[in-house]
Amino acid sequence: MVASTSPEPASPRQAFTFYAANGQIYVSNVKQKLIALGPLTEEGQGYGYVLDGNQQTGQGLPSPEAALRHLADNVRFLYLDGQFTALADVRDTVNLEGAARIDVMLDELPREEGMQDARA
Repeated sequence: MVASTSPEPASPRQAFTFYAANGQIYVSNVKQKLIALGPLTEEGQGYGYVLDGNQQTGQGLPSPEAALRHLADNVRFLYLDGQFTALADVRDTVNLEGAARIDVMLDELPREEGMQDARA
């Protein structure tokens, strides 16, 4: 008799690619939908951004890549999920050639929240 193994549970993480181009921050998901999140500006102290949907900000960042990393480190999956539902796909109207970009995996549910739910 052959022993069966249970498949590992699906990872609660989703892939996103963040871009900085044309004075904007964009993000795409695994379905290749591209949405605009808000402006990226070059200031005297570096780069900054303000997200249109929730007014999240980052300031004084040394490069567009650093701004994208700051955003990716501080944005929540549920916020992005809502933005992908609400906003139009702009991939046919935006040129991302030469754009700064980072690829990230975001947890669908932050570990702390999952642990709280499991204890409740």
